[in-house]
Amino acid sequence: MKIMELSNLKSGWQNAGGELKSEGDLQRMTKMINHPSIKKIRTKLVIETIMLVFFLFIYYDWFDGDKKPFYANLSLAIGLLLYLFNDVIGYIALIRPIRGANLKLSIQNYLMRVKQLSITSIIITFLYSLAIIIFFTSVITFTKEKGLLLVFSSVIVCQLILLSFRIWKKWIKNLKQQVKDFDLDE
Repeated sequence: MKIMELSNLKSGWQNAGGELKSEGDLQRMTKMINHPSIKKIRTKLVIETIMLVFFLFIYYDWFDGDKKPFYANLSLAIGLLLYLFNDVIGYIALIRPIRGANLKLSIQNYLMRVKQLSITSIIITFLYSLAIIIFFTSVITFTKEKGLLLVFSSVIVCQLILLSFRIWKKWIKNLKQQVKDFDLDE
């Protein structure tokens, strides 16, 4: 089956024709930063950063940060900054996937970085969620209804973190398969 696919690929390549591209055109086309998915991620990162920095500036007045204990304000600010830092590190990891002497080594290095990024991302998301909960519950006198609302919110946060874990796990599984495919080809 692989021989059939390879011959189809070769004939498709030979029949593609087209004009020759200059060295500069090829470099621009192959830059990761120009990929449509990367552009969407960059746009999301910029919007998220603007919104979170805006929140950081207004939370003190709008959400009565001055009436909250210092530890609640500090945890919210640190959690938010960690979350933004993690997003930037993740973006940088995506736009620089090649880190090796050859493609196989690059994918192996990329797999290792994605594994590390997945762990830190899930931990930071948990810490950021915890910081938000700490901030908004730090001066609340809990009633039965407020306690149930907190439990409900915590369950939703846990489900979102579990969903994030599953997405990371699927991505890592696909990268592992690519590494395994290189081993089969040799």
